[in-house]
Amino acid sequence: MDRTHSSNKDRNPTRRSIKMDDKHSKRKKALIVESNDTLRQFIGTFLSAEFDIATARTGLEAMAWLGKGFIPDIIITNTQMSDVTGGANLLANLRSSGLFGNIPVVAIGDANIEEEERFRNLGVSDFFHKPFNPIRLHDRIIQILG
Repeated sequence: MDRTHSSNKDRNPTRRSIKMDDKHSKRKKALIVESNDTLRQFIGTFLSAEFDIATARTGLEAMAWLGKGFIPDIIITNTQMSDVTGGANLLANLRSSGLFGNIPVVAIGDANIEEEERFRNLGVSDFFHKPFNPIRLHDRIIQILG
């Protein structure tokens, strides 16, 4: 599993573990599921000014985070991953779960209308096509979380 980040006001991420029993934290939590190391780190760094971040390379790693008690306020996932779970299977597993079914999910994928429709039908909160604007992603996450 990837590490987690948090950040101070200057947006320089510092690595730390998120305490699973830290129920008093005022910061929202985000889980980023992305097989591309560079993109996963970029999104994590970009969002770490406002969110406690956990990252996973695969859908299986994401489910492991959830199983260990890290319940994010939002999940950002790639639609295509190198493992057999992939983004669609991760989303289907989340939606069928009594514990994780209501976590909003934002999907990031290729500029493919069929893929977007598939994910929207699975209940994704929003879909971003690559390449995407990270500021728009951030703003949409804030809007989803209200």
